[in-house]
Amino acid sequence: MKWRSKMKGIKNIVSILLVICIAMGLLAGCGGSAAPSAAAPASSATASGAASAPSADRQKITLKIGGGHPSNTMAYTAVCQDFFQSEISRRCAEETNYDIEWIEAYGGTIAKLAECLTACQQGLLDVMCSSYSFDNKKLFLMNMPYYIPFSSPDPVTVTQAARKTVDQFPEIYENLWSTYNQKFLAFGPTGRYELITNFPVNSLSDLSGHKIAAAGATLPWLDAGNSIPVQSNLNEAYTSIQTGVYEGWVMWPDSSYRYKLHEVAPYYTFVGFGAMPIQGISINLDVWNKLDPSVQKIFTEVAAEYEVKSAETAKQWDEEATEEMKAAGVTVTDLPAADVEKWIESLPNIPQEKADEATQMGYPGVEIFNAYIAAQKELGYTYPREWVIE
Repeated sequence: MKWRSKMKGIKNIVSILLVICIAMGLLAGCGGSAAPSAAAPASSATASGAASAPSADRQKITLKIGGGHPSNTMAYTAVCQDFFQSEISRRCAEETNYDIEWIEAYGGTIAKLAECLTACQQGLLDVMCSSYSFDNKKLFLMNMPYYIPFSSPDPVTVTQAARKTVDQFPEIYENLWSTYNQKFLAFGPTGRYELITNFPVNSLSDLSGHKIAAAGATLPWLDAGNSIPVQSNLNEAYTSIQTGVYEGWVMWPDSSYRYKLHEVAPYYTFVGFGAMPIQGISINLDVWNKLDPSVQKIFTEVAAEYEVKSAETAKQWDEEATEEMKAAGVTVTDLPAADVEKWIESLPNIPQEKADEATQMGYPGVEIFNAYIAAQKELGYTYPREWVIE
């Protein structure tokens, strides 16, 4: 009896242990089915067309980005550094298995303004954010806005017009950039070109005999009023005006203020030369072709956003700089409409001359120049002179 009693006790203990084991197994099974449930949102995001959640197997892409201008003195470079780079990094981190590491080379760290195109072509820069005005022969079409003076003074309008033109002639612009082993991504416009001087300008005749500086393609705008055009650059502008080398500059408000030209030239005159979409971002083609399609997609989408933000920022900075110059005692005036008309009418037909030059290069020059003008008109701008290009 004692033995049977002991055996009964042992059976009871075994039974209890079995119950415990079964219970633990059931709990474990419930826990195992929770994992797929937690992963369901990622699967459903992929099925709906959104980017899949990045895996642990991540790769780093290191890109050298920069140009000739510093990152904090121009709207187009500032937006590139503050938005374009950071937004691409954020989206790649969230939507792909790639992390972007940027090596910044603004302000001529790797290439000066006239060297940037070649630097990106050769891979010294992976991404170029620079002005095209220093390559006006190689990038003739990208400098086309310079050859249509008195276009819209609104950076937003001219940037949209430039984009419409590129979209109308995609193969031509793709071939242009591929010649230099690059893919064009986005425009970054200047502000509105006007006139800053160390003497008052109340009429066109007030310019007679005065030396006025400009850069490259803007020099022909000064073929009026008997002024004396002088080729120069912003880096030497302050000292040159201060020492009398010349007496004024054709420059937009923001750069006039940031380079402190108003300290030596306290007269700012709105003439209406126009804003110019002649800056922007491109990427080395070898680098581009190695990027995963998911990363290429992000680059393209962020570049489109950059284009809008860059134009809006250029406009805003011009408005703010104008107010700052006024507060600093600068005399800000508008050239009388009659004198603006005299100025425009006294200029040769620059657009026709340059469209013919583009045609000689093998481009449909007349069509492209007219397309840019037509795009601005469609966006609501009225030209003070009807440029006839045929």
